[in-house]
Amino acid sequence: MKKLLLASILALIVISSLFALPLTALVFQQSAELAKKVAAWNKQCGDKPSYDETCMKKRYALSGELGKFVAIVNDELSGTVSPNASDDFVKEFNGRRKIMEHEVRVALYNLKCLGRPASDPQCSAESAAIDVEKTALQAEYKQTHAVFDGTWISIPVTVSPRPKKP
Repeated sequence: MKKLLLASILALIVISSLFALPLTALVFQQSAELAKKVAAWNKQCGDKPSYDETCMKKRYALSGELGKFVAIVNDELSGTVSPNASDDFVKEFNGRRKIMEHEVRVALYNLKCLGRPASDPQCSAESAAIDVEKTALQAEYKQTHAVFDGTWISIPVTVSPRPKKP
């Protein structure tokens, strides 16, 4: 288990350095992948009894991935801002911090509620609170980034396949 964790962390470092992805972008990618996996697990195993061996193995594996994700996000949250930083940078940093904290909240919710019925009062209350927080963060993001998003041109980056040898 420790070897797998170490290998994952090393792979993460190598991959991020090769593609020059900031940790924030990596967090967003992993968050999207985990959301798909949680949705797939809920679809496949959500209504099965807790003693279904296949679903339990998948749940344990998915829970491990969620735990690793929380650790990665905590690495992103460990940064600090210089006292000499500009107001715009501080605002951007604090906005990113709030988003990362939201990502942790969602991952911990998934850990806690994976395998629980939708009618569970704690899980449904937390889900509703997460939705409210997400809406507030989206509104704040639009306001914070209005200056940057006005003329931003997004260019999708793709990796082309290697040319075939003649």
